[in-house]
Amino acid sequence: MEKSILLIAYKFPPFAGVGGFRWAKLSKYLAERGYKIHVITVKWRNLGLNTNQNDIDSPNIIIHRIPSSYFHNYKYKKYPSNLFGGLKKIVRFGLLNLLNIIWYEDEAQYWGYNMIPYCKKIIEKEGIKTVIATGHPFMVNYWAAKLKSEIPKIKLIQDIQDPWNDDPSHKYYLATIKKRSESHERYALNNCDVLFTVTSGLLERLSDRIVNPVEKIVLPNGYDLTGLEQIPTENRDFSFIYAGNLFEGREEPLSSFLNVVDDIIDNIPEMNIEIYGYVDASIEKHYNRLFEKGHITISNPISPQEILRHISKSFVCLQFNARKYPYLVSTKIYEYGALKRPTLSINYGGEIDKLIKEHNLGISTNGDNYQEIKDSIFKLYDLWKSNPSYEIETIKLEDFSYRNLSKEVEKYLQ
Repeated sequence: MEKSILLIAYKFPPFAGVGGFRWAKLSKYLAERGYKIHVITVKWRNLGLNTNQNDIDSPNIIIHRIPSSYFHNYKYKKYPSNLFGGLKKIVRFGLLNLLNIIWYEDEAQYWGYNMIPYCKKIIEKEGIKTVIATGHPFMVNYWAAKLKSEIPKIKLIQDIQDPWNDDPSHKYYLATIKKRSESHERYALNNCDVLFTVTSGLLERLSDRIVNPVEKIVLPNGYDLTGLEQIPTENRDFSFIYAGNLFEGREEPLSSFLNVVDDIIDNIPEMNIEIYGYVDASIEKHYNRLFEKGHITISNPISPQEILRHISKSFVCLQFNARKYPYLVSTKIYEYGALKRPTLSINYGGEIDKLIKEHNLGISTNGDNYQEIKDSIFKLYDLWKSNPSYEIETIKLEDFSYRNLSKEVEKYLQ
């Protein structure tokens, strides 16, 4: 008998970004384990290289793309880094802010009117007993709870990847709208059977809103190195790599790191920093000397397999955690460790500091401690001079492989 489940994932390949990564990987391995996964998502155009499209090319993954009732492709469209592209971004910013008056919570605000009837047909036709809903956008989780209220016999797993109403970056223009969103959050969290979150800190915050009997599980993000060719490890340069964007508070630890680098670069002329992602233009202006001398290069995001190869060839991987998100960790941290590259993390304590120390992933430093950051860079420099092919020995990192994480998910599909 086929093991069929329904996955509701607004962001799913070819969506190019972190939001679609988690369940693309978990779906891949659940499909390998014999599950037939019906994915309810929206009609994404191919918006970039980071799509993980290969992960979902399986006869066991059936994708249903339905209208989103939102301008989702326009919101995530990539524009060139020139004057014309900049003007388009400014226009889009203004239009999206106007749209936020109608879609005042998130882009899945009205998706349920299309999604619920479609899901009911699939559930009935396929005899599905388990539904998984993943957010952001979080109105996906709200609509999934409404679906369960209409079909109480289904088992609903809510998967929350980010803070919902706790996000300090999310501002509501009316207090009544915030209260409505908080009401939707409580409804989604209390009308499910299982709750997955990516960290224990996030689970703790969400648990404060739950009064009904809900099984609460930390299901972290992870890594998948399938298909990555072996990279020679000898004779690495003293290179630091960062993969991802540097916004939403990450600018602060980045500046703490670059302030130190700017002061000591004459003592470590071999040091070079590669950033693959988007950075505020002010960074290049402020640290002009480092850019002019070629110690820092910034490139646009590249494909998942290509960035893994660059990580493997680098000596150190950089990780920056925003002060306002002590309960979150970067998804790339697991790939850094799986590739046996040491991480230098600039953070302000919390979940990331604990993760690095528990699993021997590298060095965790406080973004407010100049001397600690400086000492860490010189420690890595001495290590590189003595052993440029150095690799870390991680502790129990295999628990975070997506193959093993899919086995954890399977426990709640029975």
